[in-house]
Amino acid sequence: MINWIALHSDAWTQIQSAKASDRLAHALLLTGASGIGKLAFAEAVAASLLCDQPEADGQACGSCTACTWHASGNHPDFRRLRPEAFSEEQPEAEDAKPAAAKADKKKSEQIRIDQVRGLESFIQVGSHRGRRVILIEPAEAMNEATANALLKSLEEPPAGVHFLLVSHAAERLLPTVRSRTRAVPMAVPAESTARQQLADVQPPLRQGGMWLNRCAGALRFAVELAQAADKHPNATDEAMAEVAILEALLAQLPLGERMDPLALAKTCEALIKGDQSGMRLALLIDWMQRWTLDLHLVRLGAAPRVFPEQLNALQRLAAQLNDDALQSFPDFLLESRRLSSHPLNIKLFLESIFSRTMALYEPGLTP
Repeated sequence: MINWIALHSDAWTQIQSAKASDRLAHALLLTGASGIGKLAFAEAVAASLLCDQPEADGQACGSCTACTWHASGNHPDFRRLRPEAFSEEQPEAEDAKPAAAKADKKKSEQIRIDQVRGLESFIQVGSHRGRRVILIEPAEAMNEATANALLKSLEEPPAGVHFLLVSHAAERLLPTVRSRTRAVPMAVPAESTARQQLADVQPPLRQGGMWLNRCAGALRFAVELAQAADKHPNATDEAMAEVAILEALLAQLPLGERMDPLALAKTCEALIKGDQSGMRLALLIDWMQRWTLDLHLVRLGAAPRVFPEQLNALQRLAAQLNDDALQSFPDFLLESRRLSSHPLNIKLFLESIFSRTMALYEPGLTP
């Protein structure tokens, strides 16, 4: 099990020191790259604030009544705001429509304004055991109207109310929201520390280090994908799908001008089909961008960062690259990423991307 507190010990010490001296800000904004454990860390902070008998280092005891409630998801002084699309289960309102009618409605990927307004009674009514904690993630999922609705609560919260905002893209938050929170920057863990944590995962991960490279040090992503690659019973469906997409790409991308863009598009379309969120298609393009980064690095004589195990193939391909095509390709992928949430035809969209990829290479050149 990953110890997210140990991975982000500086941030933990900062928060616990402020808490011990009664200087803890009522609203903390945890910022940093995706996949580094910010949410798990925020959960630990919430548990610490709610615990009746925290340990000497501030961690929740895990055995008191408050910890039992929180672990079961039933603590009356804890609320979580997140988009419906991110929630595994959504409680139905008393006037909910029949399931058949609701099934056709796509779940929102934003935190809605009525979710924020629903906090008013929770904030104003006294707590059951002391502190009240509100966890909002990802904070950038609030649109302007929702963020403005939250401002009053952020400005003048009653004593004992704490907001924990988790953000992967703090620059997308309203300046008025950022100014009313205390930023807690969280860095990508040092590689040595991350590898130590990987070594403690049970059952052991066969290629944890390789996935750590591929995920740019984002340990949570690395563990999820390594488990999926190992067919671990805890692997999520989304991680399994992402690994399958990457395996399909790596079966063709090293072939360079000999790759079959139509066959690859057909394979990837089957893996993406049924994903209404568009996330799998976006992830495919993300991996294409990482492959292109390594091509650039090897072309310049540097070592690949993401796929070092593909060094021989990357060196061979780098010698065949058309520099003009390579220079314009990242912009093409950025535009494709922007369009990935609403392609008119996924198969044609993929065929365009892979045909453009094959065109990076000039035939007839030798390494």
